[in-house]
This record gives sequence, structure tokens and C-alpha cells, in this order.
Amino acid sequence: MLPRIYRLPLRNEFRRIKKTGKLIQGRFFSLIICSQLSVSSSQSASRFSFIVSKKISPLAVQRNRIRRLLSEAIYSGIEKIKPGFDFVFLVKKEILNKSFVEIKKEIESIFANENLIIKAD
Repeated sequence: MLPRIYRLPLRNEFRRIKKTGKLIQGRFFSLIICSQLSVSSSQSASRFSFIVSKKISPLAVQRNRIRRLLSEAIYSGIEKIKPGFDFVFLVKKEILNKSFVEIKKEIESIFANENLIIKAD
């Protein structure tokens, strides 16, 4: 599980993110990206939320596994992600039975395409 500073309180923020965010389609998930509202958002940590519907899998064990895989893939590269953004992952059925490596590569490619990775000097 991600540390609290990286978690997005979805109940409060989802309406704003859905209205003002940018939707990006991936193979395993859709991603809504929105910049944070606070004045010091460029210094604040990016926050993440994962939505896994019962339509994806009726089994809570599988839905929780997907959340853990996504969370670990994000946390393993958190220092490379630009601060000041909110991310909502909307999981697709194609993610079932995918490995951690496949999910991490998909996340990295989407973040690189959207210039959300901090470039090393």
C-alpha cells in the first residue's frame, strides 16, 4: 500500500478530477490526470487512486491483487514522477492475469509519453 502522502482521498476529489482532468487510455487501464489545486502543488507529492470495479472481477481477492500490483508499480518509481498531480487509475478487464513487470512497463510508457517523468541531468 502506498504511504498516506501518496494516496488520493477519492470521495472528496473525484468529481473535480473527472471534470477538469485529462483522460488517457492504456491497454490495462485508463488514467485520469489532473494538477492539484493547492498553491504549493509543485512541491507537494503526486497522489494516486485505483478504481477496480466488480465488473473486472467479482472476487475481492483478485481486485485487491490488482490494486496491490498497481500500488507497488507506482511506489517502485515514485521518485521519478513529477510532483503536483493527482492520478486516478480506472482498471480494465485486460489487466487480469498480467504480471507485475507488464503492468510496470505500461505505467512507465504512459508516464513517459505524457512527460510526467523527471528527467535526470
